[in-house]
Amino acid sequence: MTKHLINFLIKSNFDFRKAMKNYKYYGAIEESGLFDEKFYSKTYDDVKGDGLTHYLVKGYLEGRLPSLDFDPDFYNNNYPDVHRAQLNPLLHYIAHGKDEGKIFQYAYSVRRKEEICETNSVFLTNYEFDTEPLVSIIILTRNGLGHLKRLFKDFDKKTNYSNYEIIVVDNASADESVSYLKNLDLPIRIIENEENVSFSKGNNDAAKIANGEYILLLNNDIEPTYGWLNEMVGAIVNDEDAASVGAKLVFPFYENNRKKSFRIQHSGDIFAERMYPCCLYAINKSNDHLDIFDSSLTKNAQCVAVTGAVDLIDKKVYDELGGLDEDYIYGLEDVDFSLKLHKKGYKTILASNALLFHHESSTRVKSKDYEDNDKHNYKVFWSKWGNYLSKNMLLDKIHDNKFFTQKKLKITIVDENYHDNFEFLSKISKGFNELGFTVELISDLENMYIGNSSDILLCLSEDYDLENMVARDDIVRVFISQNSKDNPKGYDIVVSDENKTFDSKYNFAIKDNFVKEFLENLEDILIKSDGFL
Repeated sequence: MTKHLINFLIKSNFDFRKAMKNYKYYGAIEESGLFDEKFYSKTYDDVKGDGLTHYLVKGYLEGRLPSLDFDPDFYNNNYPDVHRAQLNPLLHYIAHGKDEGKIFQYAYSVRRKEEICETNSVFLTNYEFDTEPLVSIIILTRNGLGHLKRLFKDFDKKTNYSNYEIIVVDNASADESVSYLKNLDLPIRIIENEENVSFSKGNNDAAKIANGEYILLLNNDIEPTYGWLNEMVGAIVNDEDAASVGAKLVFPFYENNRKKSFRIQHSGDIFAERMYPCCLYAINKSNDHLDIFDSSLTKNAQCVAVTGAVDLIDKKVYDELGGLDEDYIYGLEDVDFSLKLHKKGYKTILASNALLFHHESSTRVKSKDYEDNDKHNYKVFWSKWGNYLSKNMLLDKIHDNKFFTQKKLKITIVDENYHDNFEFLSKISKGFNELGFTVELISDLENMYIGNSSDILLCLSEDYDLENMVARDDIVRVFISQNSKDNPKGYDIVVSDENKTFDSKYNFAIKDNFVKEFLENLEDILIKSDGFL
C-alpha cells in the first residue's frame, strides 16, 4: 500500500471508498494543472505538508481555492447536484465532469480583476502631448522582491507614457531586490542605503537627484493597470493650478478577507472626528461599499489630500515646500504635504481613472513600534495642523462645502432650565435645523459626555462642569449669557444681548436673529484668527 493511500485513509478516518477515490485521481488532478501547489501553500499558510492531499481531504469542504484557474463556487453553482452531495468540485470535474461536457471557469479573483481592468480602459482619456514632460518615479523598497516583480511586470506597456525615469531607494534589503532591479530593461537608478531610512527622507533624497519636471511617489506594493501614468500626467498638465495628482486605488483580492477584496481603498481624503488622539484624522473620501465605477469616481475631482502611495507632484512646488517633513516616521507625511499645498493655494486633484491595485496587507499586525510611531506622528501632525484643520473643518461645515469633510455641523445645547427657556431654545434649534445642521439638547448637568461628533457647545448653565466635559479638544465652547451677572470661565466665546466684556477670548452681542448673527460672528472670528485650540 502506497504512502499516499495510507495518508488518505488516515485523514479520512479510514473511509476506504473516499480514500480510494482521492488516491485514484490524485495523479490526474496533478497532471491537469488545475491544482497549484505553490499558490495553495502561499495562500493558506496553515497548511502543512502536501497541499493537494490537504485540499482533497479538507480544503474543498472549507471552500478553499485549488488554484486561480478553477473556481469551485462557479462549478457548484452551475451543477447544484455536486454541491448538494458535498462532492469535491475539482475531483468531480476530473473524474466525471470533463467527460460529461461540464465547464469550469477561472477563479473569481482572476475574472473580477480582468473585468475591472477592461471597464477602466473605456474611461481612459488617453492624453496626447506636444511634448511629454519627464517624470521621475521614486520607489522605496526594503526586502520587497515579490512586490517589485509584480510592480514591474509589463511596467512600460502599462504606463501609456514614454518619458520617465525611475529612482529606486533600497533601504538595506537582504533579499535579491537590488540584483533584480539592475537586470531590468528600464531607465532605473538605484540609491543603495546601508540603513532603513524613513519614507520622507528616502523620497527627499531621491528628489534631489531627480531630473523630472514632475516627481511621482510610488509605493513598491502597487500593481498598475493600463494608462495610469498617462492619466495622471494629463491631469496635472491640463490644470495650471494643480500641483499634485493622486490616483484611484483598489484593494486586490484577499482570500482571507473577501469583503474587502476589490473595494475602493483610496479616492482622495477627507477628515473625520475623534476624541483620542485629538481631534481630526484623514480617511478615504468614498464609502468603501461604493462601486469602483460609480459616476462620482470616473471624473477627475479636486480634493484636500491624497495618499503618498501614488502621488504625482510638480517638482518645483515639491522643492519650494521643502519636500516631505522628515519629523514623521512612516505615517502622515503625505497628508502633511497635501495640507502644505492647500495652505499655499495649490490644487490637489484625484485622477479617477488612473487605477492601481494596492497590495496592502488585509491582516496587518500593529506592533508596539507601529503604535509608538503612530503616536509620535500624530503628535507632530496635530501640533502643526490642529488649528488649521479645526478652523477649516468648521468653515466647511458652516457652508456645507463637503471638501474637508462630509459631516454636518453639530451643535450641543446644555441647559437644565430648558422648560423656562423653551421658546428661545425651540427657535434656535429650528433655525440651525433649517440650515441642515444637527442639534442635540442636554438638560442633565451631570451628563459630561458630549462625544466626538459635536462641533459647538452652546451652554446656558453657569453650573455646567466644563473642565470635566468629555468632548473633542477643538469643540468651540460658547456661553449664552442671560443676565449681566454671568461671568463664566473657560469659554471661547460669550454671547449676550448687550455689549459687555466677559472673561473669554471673544465676546459679541446678538440682538435679533440668533442663528444668523451667531454664524456670521463665528465665521468672522474663524477667518481672522488661527482657531480655538
